Amino acid sequence: MSMTSRNRLWVIGSVAAMVVILLLAWFIGIQPQLSSLQALQAQQQAIDAQNAREQAVLDQLQADADDADQLEAEWQTASASVPDGTGVPAFINQLYALQTSTGVTIERITVSDAAPFVAAAPAVPVDASGDGTTDGSATDASGTDASAPTGTSTDAAAGAATSTTLDASNFATLQIGIEVSGEYSAILEFVHGLQSGARLMLVNEVEVSTAAIDPNAAAAVYDESGELVAPSEDAAAPSHQARIGGFIFSLVNADEAASTQSDLGADQAAGQ
Repeated sequence: MSMTSRNRLWVIGSVAAMVVILLLAWFIGIQPQLSSLQALQAQQQAIDAQNAREQAVLDQLQADADDADQLEAEWQTASASVPDGTGVPAFINQLYALQTSTGVTIERITVSDAAPFVAAAPAVPVDASGDGTTDGSATDASGTDASAPTGTSTDAAAGAATSTTLDASNFATLQIGIEVSGEYSAILEFVHGLQSGARLMLVNEVEVSTAAIDPNAAAAVYDESGELVAPSEDAAAPSHQARIGGFIFSLVNADEAASTQSDLGADQAAGQ
């Protein structure tokens, strides 16, 4: 073998050896290090994201701490609106206070026992064909599915909104009936007070009628000598009666709640 051939073989061998060394260096040394670096970068990104979430929570807690007085006031308002328990005596006190401020006369108050909260069923979408159905079921003249069960008043009071924390085990409705008498404007003010009072009440029924007036009730009274004893006082002033119905709400298990009749009895015993 000539000298040139030997040199060529040495060159080829040297190049092959260098390639092998580079490949070994890549697979044994560099590639694992790159993989480790990528894993560390991914871990760092995850840590940064977690730190960002925790910082957002800390920022919110700090903001809440700065607004602690406002949050406490909002909580007090919400607790009065929907109390923990039936709270019927306090609601009766609210009604009598409203009677005083509006000038109406409360004739009667009825309160049903607590009923479990029932979320309203979602509305059924109307078919684009205009027949009012999506599955071919029959509808009556009013457009209501004749095969669908009729909802109760409690269902309607519960509303269409649903909650992941409120259900029949911890949320209840109480049906309220109120009969009042007085001037028409005073009755309207009383109804407005029911809807905007401290205790949340959903008014869904108001029926107002004119009360019968005794024509001699406010007539002038004279003694035997003909002297005026009691002058007529606005005998023509109209008087109205109203029946008001609605619902109040409580954070209570209706099955475990005591009868509201006992609450009313305790309230009456207290002199209300």
